[in-house]
Amino acid sequence: MPKKMNHHSVVAGGFRLANYIRLGLGLLFTLSVAGSLDAENLKTYLIQSEIIAVGILIVLGGIGIFLMRGNRTPGAFVRIAAVIDMTIVGLVMIAGTQDGTERAFGLAVDRNLYAVFLIFLVSSALVGSAKLTFLLSLYGAVLFATAVFLVHLSGVKFGHQNDLSAEVIGMAPFISANVFIVVVGGIVSAGIRIQKRLSEIAAEGARENQALVESLQGQKSKMADFAGELDRATHQFQTFIQDTTGRIETQAAALEEANAVTEELTASSAQTSETVQGQSRGIEQMAGQSVELKKVISSITESNQNLIESAGDALSSMETVQATVEGTTKTLSSLEEAFASVSKITGIMTEIAEKTNLLSLNAAIEAARAGDSGRGFAVVADEVSKLAEYTGQNVRQIANIVSESISTIDSARKQSDEAVKQTATQRDRTRLTNQQVEQTTGLLEQQASILESFIKELEVQRAKAADVLNGSREQIDGQKELAKTMESLDREITEINEASRGLLSGIEDISRQVTNLKELSNS
Repeated sequence: MPKKMNHHSVVAGGFRLANYIRLGLGLLFTLSVAGSLDAENLKTYLIQSEIIAVGILIVLGGIGIFLMRGNRTPGAFVRIAAVIDMTIVGLVMIAGTQDGTERAFGLAVDRNLYAVFLIFLVSSALVGSAKLTFLLSLYGAVLFATAVFLVHLSGVKFGHQNDLSAEVIGMAPFISANVFIVVVGGIVSAGIRIQKRLSEIAAEGARENQALVESLQGQKSKMADFAGELDRATHQFQTFIQDTTGRIETQAAALEEANAVTEELTASSAQTSETVQGQSRGIEQMAGQSVELKKVISSITESNQNLIESAGDALSSMETVQATVEGTTKTLSSLEEAFASVSKITGIMTEIAEKTNLLSLNAAIEAARAGDSGRGFAVVADEVSKLAEYTGQNVRQIANIVSESISTIDSARKQSDEAVKQTATQRDRTRLTNQQVEQTTGLLEQQASILESFIKELEVQRAKAADVLNGSREQIDGQKELAKTMESLDREITEINEASRGLLSGIEDISRQVTNLKELSNS
């Protein structure tokens, strides 16, 4: 991979190249001097000045290379060395004019030193100073003109063209050469200015490119940050959707369990309704039997009246009464057992009502956990709770009525047992006392009154049983509506769950795109 270049390294390379040119010219002059060195030439000012110039050039080159170690740029030394280079060439040419007319004429005609003028002038452009190069061209032109003037003072004449025999040199070529030095200096300095301007434009473009790169890096960093934030938000939302989906699935399972419990409750309520219907039929039968019993008691009362009027028929009537009272006792025992069964049924209904209330409370708690999606279910649960409470109240009232009825029947049964005993006694004493018959008649009348009250109470219980039956039917209808609502809620929860899975899939796609964006921003 090539080493990255900058302005400093370019300037340092120019300074080193100027030193290498200086050392190269020093070595070239050394070879030139060595080729023409003999005892006679060693005495001339030209050879002596060239030897000194070679030494100065080599020393300057060595010092320059030492000072430029480590890619340093000693600008002051390089500029001074360029002035020294031009001065050395000018002084060598001036020194050569002091070796006589012949040697001065040869020096003027020979253009080697003039070429060295141009080489040092052009190499000064490596310093990078247009002003220095132009001033060196003026300085070199002055030195060259001075040397030509000294050639003329040494005896060489100016003419239209060079004539060695007459020691005449052409004036026009020297004027052109002198002007050419200045022109070359101007051209080179103009090139340096253009190059500097181009460098400034390039540097400005580099700064703009650097600013653009920094801006792009900033945008890239912002894009990476945005991708990271979006990735974190996406993961958080994905976690939220997964949690919500899990909760919805839990609610769906709980709803299925609640639906199963509701179905069981509906079946239990239907069974309770059938039981209540059976109880109602039993009450109706007891009411019919009680009416018949009332008629029997009325007949007994009439018979007792007849017994009072006709003592002769008392014994047979008493036997009839005894048989009737024993039947009444059995009937009351049956009624007592029936009401005991009713009491058990009311206990079952109370337990069902309590379980229904507890179930509605659990459903309300689950609905509260479900939030807005369980609000409709909470309303249904509240209605179920109210219906259970109303059923419980009705059952408790029925229980109280049945308890009172049992107490009344028990009292009637005891009285019937007593009547049997009294009837047996009266059968033995019928002939002895008519008062016993009258007492029996009073007891029968009292029994008829009790039986009439019992019949009225049975009518009330039958009405209440009808209310309980209607309540049970309403409860069953409500439970059926609740089951329908729960099924609808189950379908909605299933649809929400499927939509959540679809949303989760979309979020996973977004997450993958965010990952690609992060990889792109980090590349």
